[in-house]
Amino acid sequence: METAPHVLLTNDDGIDAPGIRALYDALSDVASVTVVAPDRNQSAVGRSLSYGRTSTDSDELAMDLADAGFTSPVPHTDHELGYAVDGTPCDCTIVGINAIEPEPDLVVSGCNSGANLGTYVFGRSGTVSAAMEAAFLETPSIAVSMDTLGLKDDLDPVDFARPAAVAAALVEGIPGTGLFDRVDYLNVNVPQPGHDPDGFELTRPTDVYEMDGAMVDGQLQLTNRLWQQMANRDIPDPPDTDRHALLEGDISISPMRVPYDVVEDEAVERILERIL
Repeated sequence: METAPHVLLTNDDGIDAPGIRALYDALSDVASVTVVAPDRNQSAVGRSLSYGRTSTDSDELAMDLADAGFTSPVPHTDHELGYAVDGTPCDCTIVGINAIEPEPDLVVSGCNSGANLGTYVFGRSGTVSAAMEAAFLETPSIAVSMDTLGLKDDLDPVDFARPAAVAAALVEGIPGTGLFDRVDYLNVNVPQPGHDPDGFELTRPTDVYEMDGAMVDGQLQLTNRLWQQMANRDIPDPPDTDRHALLEGDISISPMRVPYDVVEDEAVERILERIL
């Protein structure tokens, strides 16, 4: 009888977010799960680390790290799901892979409340960055996000049932397929609750990026045209891209190599078709 895989589960919305609870419950049916996640919301921190942030002065920081043998503490508290870390998603991935026994076979990051779409998001999203950090540490990983634009703020774990089921299917089905011999990490985006996808689309991250800056009445402001388009259900992206697939109501799966290269391989699609 095969041993269930050991999954390190993290996120950027914080350990008490409903998305990570949904993933924990679903993944626990198919794997041994250890949660190491931020103790509060760490959205959009990208691949930042808390390493060495003991001083705001650069000279003092260098001295602090040298005195500590280039080791920096990562404060944490015990939590009913695992470990709540005073740090970033990448902090959680690093300590989860290297410091927690047993070493994980796979890292799952999410489920993020909000889609993570496009090439621009890979350096910004804490969810995707946690998966990317695992890939750099030679551990296969999956980032899972759900479109929540326009939904109420107080989502419950049940609202994340679809992405949780997709993540569980991937974790259960991937071992032995050779998928992660071809791919470093997957970026998965699932439509909103109430949409019943027919299946998934293998996608590349869209290159469309539209952020505006303006001075209005003496105040600087930013406008995210991408989210504006999402809210209007506009699709300015090519059909093979992640945002196009999601707005068409399909699950988007982008197979990636670190740092940002999409994998175009028919074998990958055949493997995922067998799993999902």
